[in-house]
Amino acid sequence: MRSASLEVGSDALIRNIMTGKSKSPRAENLEGIAKALGTTAIWLLTGEGPESVGEDSRAQGFQPLIIPGKELVGDRNFPVYAAARGGNEGHQIITFEAIEYVKRPAFLENVKAAYGVYVVGESMLPAFEPGDMALVHPHLPPARDRNVVLYHVPPVAEAEAMIKRLVRFDDRDWHLRQYNPPEGEERDFTVSRADWTVCHRIVGKYEAR
Repeated sequence: MRSASLEVGSDALIRNIMTGKSKSPRAENLEGIAKALGTTAIWLLTGEGPESVGEDSRAQGFQPLIIPGKELVGDRNFPVYAAARGGNEGHQIITFEAIEYVKRPAFLENVKAAYGVYVVGESMLPAFEPGDMALVHPHLPPARDRNVVLYHVPPVAEAEAMIKRLVRFDDRDWHLRQYNPPEGEERDFTVSRADWTVCHRIVGKYEAR
């Protein structure tokens, strides 16, 4: 168990997985534990397949972990909000009254107030296409080189927002990037944090159906 702990950096994580307390461990953690224990991630997750892995199999290199669909989503309690194109190109108006509930992504299973929002406009093509659902974690701190939703005001009933790439930030400004800027706009631009007061991290997406 010690060698497995070194692979993933946490004794508590190992115990939670082995006792079933951790229902949806990250794929990279499972791969590290499996490697240290001489088994496979599939066996740890489901109990199926060979329990032990020989040296020949290890030498074949990384084998991608295929997680069953039921392990990727939870209950159908994940709120999705509608968006309409805002007054400025690249902006959208989000109405915070859920238009539907979908199965909650496993990585947002215990995240309070996590939500999805439909993307409008083409300023973030090809990363986000119209109709894609951005999956939002509202409690993660801002981070460089991450996709974010910025709001003028705290998102309560309705708020103007924009989905962009956060290149960097300082005490005064957000430095942003849009991959497909509207005509007449720059790819990289800056907005004041005093004007755009709320930053929520996008942690994934569902592609348009």
